[in-house]
Amino acid sequence: MVAVLSGLSGQTKEWSFKECLSRAIYKNIDVNQSRLNCGLNEINYAQSVANFFPTLNASDAQAFNFGRTLDPFTYQFTNQNFATNNASLNANAVVFNGFLYLNTIRQNRFFYDASILDVERIKNDLTLNVMTAYLQVLFNYEAVQIAQKQAEATLEQVERTSKYVNAGKLPESNLLQIQAQLSSDKLAIVMAGNQLQLAKVVLLQLMETPVYSGFEIERPDISNLSPSALLNPAEIYKTAEGIMPQVMGAAFNTEAALTGTKIAKSLYLPKLSLGASLRSGYSSNSSRLNYYSGYQLGSIGFLQNNPAEQVIGPVPVNGVIRNNYPMSDQFSDNFGQVISLNLSIPIFNNFQARYAMQKAKINVALSTQSEQAVKNNLRKSIEQAYTDLVGSGNKYLAAEEELSSEERAYKDMEKKYALGLSSSVDYLIEKNNFLKAEQSVLQSKYDYLFKIKVIDFYMGKPVSF
Repeated sequence: MVAVLSGLSGQTKEWSFKECLSRAIYKNIDVNQSRLNCGLNEINYAQSVANFFPTLNASDAQAFNFGRTLDPFTYQFTNQNFATNNASLNANAVVFNGFLYLNTIRQNRFFYDASILDVERIKNDLTLNVMTAYLQVLFNYEAVQIAQKQAEATLEQVERTSKYVNAGKLPESNLLQIQAQLSSDKLAIVMAGNQLQLAKVVLLQLMETPVYSGFEIERPDISNLSPSALLNPAEIYKTAEGIMPQVMGAAFNTEAALTGTKIAKSLYLPKLSLGASLRSGYSSNSSRLNYYSGYQLGSIGFLQNNPAEQVIGPVPVNGVIRNNYPMSDQFSDNFGQVISLNLSIPIFNNFQARYAMQKAKINVALSTQSEQAVKNNLRKSIEQAYTDLVGSGNKYLAAEEELSSEERAYKDMEKKYALGLSSSVDYLIEKNNFLKAEQSVLQSKYDYLFKIKVIDFYMGKPVSF
């Protein structure tokens, strides 16, 4: 019926409620996914804080030019193939952007805090589920014990009736009726055992643990059910409202939505940023020009009396010599710095600011409604739990009173049946009434215990047994 978990099948450990809950929280996929989502929100929050810091970026671009190209350093067109390299270091800082970064930090902080509380909400839901499953296992433990006790009592009657039938004091039909009841009691043991195994399976599945045959839990003493003085539902709700993570998380989401309206408002405001850069570059087409001037002998005219005869004299000469221009020298000579202030004033932006503000206001309304819905659901749950607790307590007291009466009647019937003063039919009827009373007490006891724990949970008390 049950699978065996390797390495755990021979285990005799009895799991406490605290251990079951700790394992369930550690292994639960929803809890772990919520924690990961919380980690993402934490990163978003850290990034929004980092947005305040100025940016600093270095760049380097190497280019190869072919055909007629404008040399970016000589500003002359050339048909030669050449290579260029441009390097820069750029910094930028936002001076004012309509408080966009500040409000984004606040909003992301609200989202982060809400995600932390969402983890706690999921853990709380899991706690209630594990508590329900744990109590169900305890209930079925006692149900098996009651079934076994009833079978033992019936077996004694079978043995006693068999002696009376053999002695001729009772008809054989009495023995057959008691034996039939014994078979019914044995079936009840099997059914109770099956229910116990199913309850263990549910608990193990909540613990995300493969089912194994040796799983047992501790059986605390819960005979004394005496809850502390009950507050009224309004007082319980007032306490729960201040500690339940779903309420506080919804409040953070509302604050985040309100901050969203301030972020949308920043789209209407001008933005000012400060920029600075260091730049330099190199071109393989560049060369170092050396200018020279001097004199050389040459014709400076003709004789006035003889125009055919040249006059030789010093003639001024100017020229340019192209020398190699090393890359290091080019980077040094082309080095430049820039400082800039950039102002952006929104005039028309396709109604982006208007629609962003409208959406932000709708998000505020949605978040406010969601927060109120969470509070309403909590109040309704507490009112229901309180009413259930009162009704369950009354039912438990009535069931105990009924059991006390049925127990006295059953013992009286046992004596009469042993003396032959009552029939087996009357005995079996009384026995079944007593069994029903015992089962009623068992069910009402665990139902009452569960309701007590639910109210304690809303009051912020740790769930324990």
